[in-house]
Amino acid sequence: MKLLRPVTARLLLSTLLLASPARWAATDPLRHEQRQAIQQQQVNELNQREQLDNLNRALELNQTQRQLDQLRNQTARPGLAAQPRAQQLNETQKQLNQLQLEQQLNRVQQDLKLNAIEREPNPLRRQQQLRELDLQQQMQFLQDQSRTKLMQQDLNRLR
Repeated sequence: MKLLRPVTARLLLSTLLLASPARWAATDPLRHEQRQAIQQQQVNELNQREQLDNLNRALELNQTQRQLDQLRNQTARPGLAAQPRAQQLNETQKQLNQLQLEQQLNRVQQDLKLNAIEREPNPLRRQQQLRELDLQQQMQFLQDQSRTKLMQQDLNRLR
């Protein structure tokens, strides 16, 4: 077996060592683009889920508002004083209005957070922020849903 000359061996070794980083450097932009595309898809899905949640909230609030309006238009029940009932309906209307305003504020805040996440240069940080925002949205939706259901129960008791 013939040994390679030291210069040839060094050249071969350096070629092998440099070829690997060059190959990684060539695929790195492709990986970066793929990562960005996946994260943009996640942002879009999160945005769509938020829009769906907002529609569900709006439906629940509209249903509650209709119930409230129906109760206002009904004549007072016998045995139930009109003044306390009107006062309860007004209080429920205030709660409903407050919830609607809070939901509008939350939508604006979520949009601002989503825009900030889209501008985040660090992909790992962006991924973490997307997860956090998703959890916040889910928690907010459940809280809003709970508050709306409580208002609906109050209205049902007034019937």
